[in-house]
Amino acid sequence: MSNKKQIIYVGGGNAFEKKEDFYEYLKEYELDPYDKNKRWTRELPVILEDKFDYFKIEMPSKDEADYIAWKIWFEKYLKFLNDKETILMGYSQGGTFLLKYLSENLFPKRVKQIHLIAPFVKENNFEKYKLMNFKFDLSKINRINEICDDVHIWYSSDDFLVLPDNSEIVIKNIPKIVIHKFDDRNHFFQEAFPELLEVINKSIL
Repeated sequence: MSNKKQIIYVGGGNAFEKKEDFYEYLKEYELDPYDKNKRWTRELPVILEDKFDYFKIEMPSKDEADYIAWKIWFEKYLKFLNDKETILMGYSQGGTFLLKYLSENLFPKRVKQIHLIAPFVKENNFEKYKLMNFKFDLSKINRINEICDDVHIWYSSDDFLVLPDNSEIVIKNIPKIVIHKFDDRNHFFQEAFPELLEVINKSIL
């Protein structure tokens, strides 16, 4: 087992109430097998690989997401936790997952940092996209501070996919949270994320 500090990253996904909505999503999805554009979610593990073990969890059926399946898969990684500091990071539905999981389950160790990037907690955006069994009691997410004092939330006022009031709900329910608000990042579909990288790098100083 590695002695490096560790990052566990949970990416986004989609949950649908009806199969027809899932099929419609697949029909509307614009696939480009030649897409070579850089994404911060791809680049960050490469940038940090010398300093961290970076576990980028590929959740089962992320485009027909099921919380129970995600929970089972997430917990498979816990046996690989070492005694070094750990950072948890959740983007979009991945942030939703971390909020629910950490409010309902004991995490086996204290965590150095938690990063919630545009988490989805309220069904007010699109009719087809649902929380389904990712729903949870928002009043319990303050339990996150029991395992981590350094919780960060990242969101943008122009996010059309996960409206900013989702993050504002999280902010109201976690007393100790560091807010990073932008006006021009949309749903963080960007090549680089230097602000996030800076905060992570400061954690090892």
